[in-house]
Amino acid sequence: AEEVIQRDRDVDQMYSGLFREYLSYMLEDPRNITPCMHLHLMAKNIERMGDHVTSIAEQVIYFTTGERPQSLHLSSDKTSSDPNLSMKLE
Repeated sequence: AEEVIQRDRDVDQMYSGLFREYLSYMLEDPRNITPCMHLHLMAKNIERMGDHVTSIAEQVIYFTTGERPQSLHLSSDKTSSDPNLSMKLE
């Protein structure tokens, strides 16, 4: 479960890099906007799947050890743009 959390951080970084790359392609040529937006939406959905899997991994850690993971993913995820999707475990 801890490895899943670490791998999600990698996915988050990859998503941020892809976003910047897509943006530069769109600025270079407006004809790139539609395909880049499709790729961006796919990347965002994969990133969100990683967030959900990480949430499950954090729950597994809590249920098996009785301790909260040191860094709760959803409360610190900078890639989630909708505050209603984020939840804080207290």
